[in-house]
Amino acid sequence: MKYRFAPAVITLVTSSALAASAVFAQEQSTRLSPTAAAGEIEEIVVTGSRIKRKDFTSISPLVTLDAEQITLSGVTAIEDLVNEAPQLVPDGNRTSNNPGNGQASLNLRGLGANRTLVTLNGRRMAPADSFGAADVNLIPSQLIKRVEIVTGGASTVYGSDAVAGVVNFILDDEYEGFEVTAQYDTFEEGDGAVADVSLAFGFGNDSGHLTGFLNYQDRDSVFAGDRPFTAEALREDRFTGELVALGSGTTPAGRIVFPRTFLPGSDAPVQVTFDDSGTPVAVGPDTPSYNFQPVNYLQVPLQRYSGALFGNYQLNDRIKVFGEVLYSETSTSAQLAPPPAFISARVNLDNPLLTPEQAQLFGTSYDPDGDGFADFVFSRRLIETGPRQSERAADTLRAVFGASGDINAQWDWEATYSLSEVTGEFITGNAVFASRFEQGLLADPATGECFDTSDGCVPFNPFGLTIPEDAAAFLLAGDIVENYTVDEDIFSFIVTGDAFELPAGPVGVAGGFEWRETSSDYQPDPNFIGAGVLGALAAAPVSGTTDVAELYLEALVPILSNQPFAEYLGVEAGYRYSDYKFSGVADNWKFGVDWAPISSLRFRVMAQRAVRAPNIEELFAQAAEQPTVLFNPDTDFCAASADPIGRGLTDLCIAQGIPAAQVGVYQPTPDIGLTVFEGGGNTGLDPETGDTFTAGLVIQPSWAEELSVSVDYYLIEIDNAIGSTDFEAALGLCGDSNDPASQFCSSVVRGPSGDISQYTNPQFNLATLGVEGVDLALNYRFDLWEGLALPGSDAFMTLQVLFNYAMENTVQATPTDSERDCAGYYGGACAFIGPGVLVPEYRSSTRLTYYSGPLSVALNWRWIGDLESHLDITCEESPQFCYESELGNLGDHSYFELSGRFEFGEHGEIYGGVSNLFEEDPPLMGLGATQSNTAPQLYDVFGRRFFLGLRYRL
Repeated sequence: MKYRFAPAVITLVTSSALAASAVFAQEQSTRLSPTAAAGEIEEIVVTGSRIKRKDFTSISPLVTLDAEQITLSGVTAIEDLVNEAPQLVPDGNRTSNNPGNGQASLNLRGLGANRTLVTLNGRRMAPADSFGAADVNLIPSQLIKRVEIVTGGASTVYGSDAVAGVVNFILDDEYEGFEVTAQYDTFEEGDGAVADVSLAFGFGNDSGHLTGFLNYQDRDSVFAGDRPFTAEALREDRFTGELVALGSGTTPAGRIVFPRTFLPGSDAPVQVTFDDSGTPVAVGPDTPSYNFQPVNYLQVPLQRYSGALFGNYQLNDRIKVFGEVLYSETSTSAQLAPPPAFISARVNLDNPLLTPEQAQLFGTSYDPDGDGFADFVFSRRLIETGPRQSERAADTLRAVFGASGDINAQWDWEATYSLSEVTGEFITGNAVFASRFEQGLLADPATGECFDTSDGCVPFNPFGLTIPEDAAAFLLAGDIVENYTVDEDIFSFIVTGDAFELPAGPVGVAGGFEWRETSSDYQPDPNFIGAGVLGALAAAPVSGTTDVAELYLEALVPILSNQPFAEYLGVEAGYRYSDYKFSGVADNWKFGVDWAPISSLRFRVMAQRAVRAPNIEELFAQAAEQPTVLFNPDTDFCAASADPIGRGLTDLCIAQGIPAAQVGVYQPTPDIGLTVFEGGGNTGLDPETGDTFTAGLVIQPSWAEELSVSVDYYLIEIDNAIGSTDFEAALGLCGDSNDPASQFCSSVVRGPSGDISQYTNPQFNLATLGVEGVDLALNYRFDLWEGLALPGSDAFMTLQVLFNYAMENTVQATPTDSERDCAGYYGGACAFIGPGVLVPEYRSSTRLTYYSGPLSVALNWRWIGDLESHLDITCEESPQFCYESELGNLGDHSYFELSGRFEFGEHGEIYGGVSNLFEEDPPLMGLGATQSNTAPQLYDVFGRRFFLGLRYRL
């Protein structure tokens, strides 16, 4: 694959290699204990600020995961480890089959992956698609020193997208030595194996350094049919609320959905299905549904090749140049049940393939105009064409070039230019075109062939009968290919230093300029436009470019130090001015106070304004056509039944084309069909604004120097949140605005009769989102009695506890909707707050690790509090989402992992373990499930897992 910046990459790699080889000095790599490096800290940059400091203190809440946890957890997908932190709501991962695109994303507080900024060594990761979320598949896990998770808006420091916070992966780009790691893991059932091999190397001296990384990973699939609790679709019975096997009503036998008709013995019109001989029968309570679960992926397969190279060289005493290149080639798959056909069918009554019973029924019930053709809405599961399959291949290349130096003893500078490119394609297999299905229903009675013989048409009878192989081959359209690219260029210049000295210490300052340009181009296959592929949503092209220029400044001001009741008192403030190409000017700011009355106690408070500018998808996506939408005519604000005169909407209805004399008289045609263009971009969108408040305390008692406890309260409120709404809700907002020029009303197109014939429903600044809660973090290291140590070694233990109490997780979809709080709830209206978003009220992660000489043993406990059914609240506040269910409280769930590692000789290390030690089953969630009867992104659906790894280093 050719890249637009390949020459620059080659130059960087070559120059870095030459510089490092000239100063080659290989040393043995060592792994430090969690506290061993504490005394080596001189000046560092803590995530959430650009100001250098000599400790890890942060005014914003900060959670840290270290490299030891990665090894002892045995994860080969870094998102699995990070998502165990209760600050994150698990999002895109190995279980994301539908929806899913093969990416691994992070979602802080459940506010969305596109509101969580992911950075690498403090520099933003590139978006992996037009929606703006980063794919952490690119990150070289073997080089991770630690992961820092900052809660609260951080747009002042990092710019757009850091509304919920930042996840910063800090790499060891000064790695010394040579290390090979191989790991294999599998589930107890013997499936879902993951093989992972990686290599890391680094060498250098005082003049320069080169670090490299290579990785290969292969992950096998697991099918939903391979686990008893996901093998069959389970839903609540709509009459009894019992959890029963209830799959799709689109079955292999087929069903005439509309209109209903009378069959012999029926007292009322019924839907019609067919038995194995093709005989029409009524759809009733005993009509079997179709179990779509077994062939769905529970774990999506993945194959990945990745590599990274980091180099730096000291040009002189004042200037250092550096660069980094990361590359990833990832291929994943998705698989769903065979396609469901849902079409407006037209069948000639003299079709020779029809049975006599079918021909009689069609002529009697579905040919009212007597033209010899039956017309009806028909659904059928096309099991003869095989499961729907999708292959995604993506190549990601990210390069950073920069230079840094010092102006004088107090001031440093850094200039960087980074560029990234993601290129990919989706290949959809076993696709069936709706046009071919319709073509095959019309057969010439004289020849027995299709009336339209194009494309090698083979006629068939889908009404209860098996579609022959040659007809199924005709229906299969072959592979359908979609292509996309995402490019981002960033130039940044930053100056940091001490502005001046105060009695309490120097005033630290960081300021600079940043320019970012992001572009994306997605071209779907023409057959996806207009929903021409059965079982696939309509798609539309996305193509556009946006940019932003920003200036920012932040300061850390010490006010008091070493005073009574003020061991330290300081403030941190910052401001960022952003000028977006389409969204205009936005202001970000932060102000915080850090007070340590005594050395063992700190209080911290931070208020921030953060923004998220609309992404490429939200700006430029072409609307996808959704034809023949039926709606309730009473929702038309100009309908007489809606009382437009009494509501003061006379002028609005006249402006929309209703004659003045008809206002208050006009009533829309019942069951009207119209075309809605859904989900298009909107270049008039404003940035989202997020107001964040955090307050907490940190305790580090003098009687236990290696104990630290932090408790933090957080509140994040997002206004003007970008999103889409359904047609009827958008129409209601037009009436509420009473303004023909409003963004809602300008999208209405009415025909001569006054009936709405078309509506364009793009993205709007509609919603408000909010999260509120409390985090607790505890870290403690304590020595053990020598009798518990290995011979000739000391022994100690470390304890880390991360706990979250989610007090609220609210969404108000439009200004006229009621606010919905889904923290601690599932199902009901909370099943619609977003794909895969489940926020338990309580979550924790506890890790206890034993160290003695070459041995480490860890016990990890991940606890998920109970989730209550939202149905009682739903049925009272949102009856449209109400249904019967016997499911209630899901109960809490605990997952334990036991792991260990042992160093042998001077160079070797073996590690391994077992996760989900007690094989905790996931809860069944009925209609509240996100996938496969449960929430596989949150609960373990695979069972006990074993992993074993070997590491060798020089």
